[in-house]
Amino acid sequence: MAALWPARAGTRRAYGRALTQRNALLGRVRAGLASPSSLPAWDLELARHGIALMADRASAVAELVSRFGQRAADLGLEGDPGLAYLPRSKAVDAAELAAELAVRSGSDVERGFTGHGPHRDDLGLTRAGRDLRTYGSQGQQRLALLALLLAEREALARARGAPPLMLLDDVLSELDPDRRTLLLALLREGGQSVVTTADPSLVPGLEDPGITRLAVAEGTVVAVRDGGAARAAA
Repeated sequence: MAALWPARAGTRRAYGRALTQRNALLGRVRAGLASPSSLPAWDLELARHGIALMADRASAVAELVSRFGQRAADLGLEGDPGLAYLPRSKAVDAAELAAELAVRSGSDVERGFTGHGPHRDDLGLTRAGRDLRTYGSQGQQRLALLALLLAEREALARARGAPPLMLLDDVLSELDPDRRTLLLALLREGGQSVVTTADPSLVPGLEDPGITRLAVAEGTVVAVRDGGAARAAA
């Protein structure tokens, strides 16, 4: 969200500050050092920023839904893969969210922290209508996360006019050969990507002209060309 619309990064920070203040007040009320009558003001402050944060998140996910489905299919994730924003609150405005917080203020005081609100939101990844974290295999979960990253890259490229740098740490070892090939093909569609691996044989087309191979040996970055090695930089 912040990468798509940098000006909206302040919404998350404002919500975080209000959440910290409300939690501190809950701790003081629990310790008998403050009155519960102070809570409604912070409920409304937290709700005001929370509603804005929820709206921003919903907009960001809307930018990714169709792209995620397409990239997941491109990577071989079958079964109608889906992406959804899962807000904890059903509120449509600050007053409704403040009311939800007020109803839970007693249990929040007992715990000493805020147990409801956008900080408890989630992002749902599904396959055939079922939650991937619960019903998906490790391989299916990995493909969904890669599809999400590729969808984010496309959304950012459209918004900025240039794709961001992709950083993928040791993702190839958990994919079968066919899906490694599919992933590398998608990465080559646009932009620069850095992929790490402990086994270069897992990289399809490693010797292709579009791939620069680097190795790290004894704290030094080494460029590898034509089966030999040339020291590039410390």
